Amino acid sequence: MRRKPDDDDDGGLDSLLDTMTNVVGILVLVLIVTQISVADVVTRITAENQIDDETLVELTEQLVNKKEEQDELQRVLVDPLDIDPEKQRRELELKRELLERRQKELAKKQQEKNSYAVKIEEDREKAEANRRMIEDTQATREKLQAELERSLERKAELQAKLESTPNTPAPADIEVSIPNPRPAPSGAKQLVLICANEQLYPLRLDDFRERAEAQARRIIARFKLDRDPSKGIDANRFTEYWQRLTDKDEFFDVEYFVAANRFPRLRFSPRPDDGAGEKEIANPRSRIRSPRLLGAIDPEKMYARFFVLPDSFGVYVTARRFFTESGVLAGWEPQSGDWQYQTGVPGGIELGPPRPKKPTPPPDPNTKPKPNNLID
Repeated sequence: MRRKPDDDDDGGLDSLLDTMTNVVGILVLVLIVTQISVADVVTRITAENQIDDETLVELTEQLVNKKEEQDELQRVLVDPLDIDPEKQRRELELKRELLERRQKELAKKQQEKNSYAVKIEEDREKAEANRRMIEDTQATREKLQAELERSLERKAELQAKLESTPNTPAPADIEVSIPNPRPAPSGAKQLVLICANEQLYPLRLDDFRERAEAQARRIIARFKLDRDPSKGIDANRFTEYWQRLTDKDEFFDVEYFVAANRFPRLRFSPRPDDGAGEKEIANPRSRIRSPRLLGAIDPEKMYARFFVLPDSFGVYVTARRFFTESGVLAGWEPQSGDWQYQTGVPGGIELGPPRPKKPTPPPDPNTKPKPNNLID
């Protein structure tokens, strides 16, 4: 059975008292032996008749030493009855508390030591990172310095070339006519011109439209797509064959497509390297000004219609100057960068069921249709 803490304390005190009693007994025995030894020495000294001076001195020293040992034993000798158990318990408790405080202080100092070690390691890592950063910064600085020196050398070379280049006269002023929007002349035929990719592309529209109409009628007849008048031309089957077709000339690639599942149409894509640049337009003996292209324009029967993309305004100005000098009327429309010219197929070809015809209201004799302004 486990004893209570008070029983443990009394048992420890009894053990301490027993130990001290044993020690005191041993000291008493030592004291008795010492006294017997001293008495024996005195007896031997007195018993001897002849004692020389050296022996006397030696014996005297032994006697003094034994006396000192006796005094020391008497000093440390404590009577067990004089021991206060309560005082001893308090002293033990104080020593235990002191030991605990010192252990806590030691643990705290150890913790501080560990934290200092961690901080030192962190500072060492920061110092290493800063050292690498300084090295990287130095390398970057040297790289930028080299680039700066190369730039300065390049600048000096360009400056020398600029100083050695003779001055060239300014180009002649470009004459621009003031816009005068008006309808195209009655009966005049339109010539479509696309300005894209910094080049001029003349579009022979009638040739493409005629070939497209012939292709459409060939598809309808070959596959008998209009056998049921109430359903009209089968749009799905027509589109399947129609979109396989393509066309082209020296300036354009042509795509066949169907709009709104009803209308066959053509889309024109200018070839990037096959148009005419500004120098070719200005050259009277160039391909673009040959009799089969712009050289065949009759100012009395034709007018030009320019569609200008953002990257080709300079080409338009050069071409427009040529048409103005040739006496050909012209107009223009600016377009976005992704714009493509499209046109329908002539001949009134529509897919799907026929649309009901709406009655046409009688024309108002007092209102005349106003034509579009195609000339500026």
